[in-house]
Amino acid sequence: MIAMALPALWPAGQPRETTLLLRYDKPAGFSQGNGDVPTWIADGLDAVIHVYPFRSFRGDFVEEFQRTLFRDWISAAYREDRRLDQPSFKSLKVKGADEAVAASFKNFNGGAPREHLRVAVLATGRVALLDMSANSSSAFERNRPSFSKLLSSLQVGETEPSGMRFRPR
Repeated sequence: MIAMALPALWPAGQPRETTLLLRYDKPAGFSQGNGDVPTWIADGLDAVIHVYPFRSFRGDFVEEFQRTLFRDWISAAYREDRRLDQPSFKSLKVKGADEAVAASFKNFNGGAPREHLRVAVLATGRVALLDMSANSSSAFERNRPSFSKLLSSLQVGETEPSGMRFRPR
């Protein structure tokens, strides 16, 4: 009953501000690292996962992702210096998302070749990124079960900003 009454407590005509979150299961065989975004490091130190939060986006989501891979959104230390092949793209189903696309590609990063899988998730005019990379093709294959499980657990969630209180009419 409380859940049904909550909309009545919100001021009429005022939009509820929410924050989108990209939710997922902790990747098996990975430990949480430090960084400006949630980071997961493979126990074998041969792969890393970065989860970039939702941010506003306007434009053609698929065209922009295919053209840029949202490269400028990636932390400088993990941003590809030079792609070694043409990315291959695949649509994904992510619960709560308007659209999601994955890109697989090989690149140089800091002079070392890396395998990448980058996922862009669009929800209500905002995009989040999931960037998975490994030191080699064999390292990517070794970590594939963890990557796959994480991808299948992806979902978009909403939360009200902390400190938000219901205001009387």
